[in-house]
Amino acid sequence: MELSAPKLEIICFHNGTPTVAFFLHADRSTTIGRAIDNVVVLDDERCSRFHATVDYRDGKWRLFDLNSRNGTLVDGARVEGSAEIYVGSKIQIGSATLLIEAQRDLGSFTDSREMTGKMKSTPDFFTRHNEQTVSLDRERTEELRRRALHDQNSKMIGQSDAIRKVERCINRAARTKTTVLIRGESGVGKELVARAVHELSSRRNGPMVCLNCAAFSESLLTSELFGHEKGAFTGALETKIGKFEAADGGTIFLDEIAEMNPALQATFLRVLEGATFERVGGNQPISVDVRVVAATNRNLEDEVKAGRFRHDLYFRLCVLEINVPPLREREGDVDLLADYFREKFSQETGRRYLEFTPDARAALNSYHWPGNVRELKNIVERAVLMGNPPTITRADLMTSQLSGLGVNLEEEPAERPVNNTASAPVQPRDFTPTTLKDMESQFILQTLKYYGWNKSKTAKALGIERTTLDRKILLYGLAKEK
Repeated sequence: MELSAPKLEIICFHNGTPTVAFFLHADRSTTIGRAIDNVVVLDDERCSRFHATVDYRDGKWRLFDLNSRNGTLVDGARVEGSAEIYVGSKIQIGSATLLIEAQRDLGSFTDSREMTGKMKSTPDFFTRHNEQTVSLDRERTEELRRRALHDQNSKMIGQSDAIRKVERCINRAARTKTTVLIRGESGVGKELVARAVHELSSRRNGPMVCLNCAAFSESLLTSELFGHEKGAFTGALETKIGKFEAADGGTIFLDEIAEMNPALQATFLRVLEGATFERVGGNQPISVDVRVVAATNRNLEDEVKAGRFRHDLYFRLCVLEINVPPLREREGDVDLLADYFREKFSQETGRRYLEFTPDARAALNSYHWPGNVRELKNIVERAVLMGNPPTITRADLMTSQLSGLGVNLEEEPAERPVNNTASAPVQPRDFTPTTLKDMESQFILQTLKYYGWNKSKTAKALGIERTTLDRKILLYGLAKEK
């Protein structure tokens, strides 16, 4: 007995907002492209006139790329010929995202024929002219919008056990209202985790406000957190609400929490405990309903022992922890992330890169990634901008950030020691043991020299804030050669 085709529909998104749905029919093709003759018409220069089709063949729904100019992605992977699609599959064509959903009862939508006049009078990314087209009801639109925002802002790329553990922790944290502490090295994606917690929580309709505690001086950080009244200090020309007030009903994400000075930590602790606060220069008590998600790349236990971090605040923050692993501990994820960034920057720049060469992949997987995902993203972006399509080679991965770190993508990886406890360890070529402090100092100095001591460019290349760079230059006593 032959089974009937699953009833599916395509939900079209533009700028993260679902706009229109198209029913799929097993007895005819659903064509997608820029030409007006298609069922799904995309007004996008990156889309070919006849870009792709969706058909039901051999008991499966499949998308066929029609040798399009800029290609088609299904669930993040480029379609070579065709790809099977299911409920939940995401199709990326140019600036459009098409989500495959189970077909809902037509009664839950507004009849497109009743909307024809309104739709024609409103310019839209998608051209609506087919009897399969239906407009989305408000509840469905909001549900899909939230899902799209979560995927766009909070998507964790990877399939390693380490990242799956992080996802489980995110899901558990999202169901609670308690404070969350996210730990991990610089560049691992702590803000991404914080956004995922917010988007999956009951506060997702509220604001998410982010603040880097290391980016402000002691006095300015107090003002940024709690606001100030007009005339509270020199330069306070008007009243300003703080980040806590701005995040009322939502989530505040405080990055580099260990940089907060002990005096401000005491005030922060009182607010965490539900106490009111006043703006700088004010006396009106303010109460807010805010969930705090904090992050640090420091060892807070060492900070407490050194007297730089209050022990009571430490215990208040460490109720629920999420430890984000460094990229070097995420086995198999480097390839997935590299492909994701390659596709992302290829689409943004219009420079079509189909693949990494085998030696380029070998170099990416042998590198230690001290800058983690941020460093990988920067390296792939530069390769896309500076390389020669259609492939990214090992030579395209050359970058100044990699020199002096023990491993260089320009060189062959050092031989690995034989897994034999009785044998002597094989020493890497041209390697001299050094402290992390000296390594970071030399790393920053060489990058500064490369950019002619342009601190803004150097901070961007390093993936850190300009203020953080200034602090490290002072810490290591770095100076420009005369």
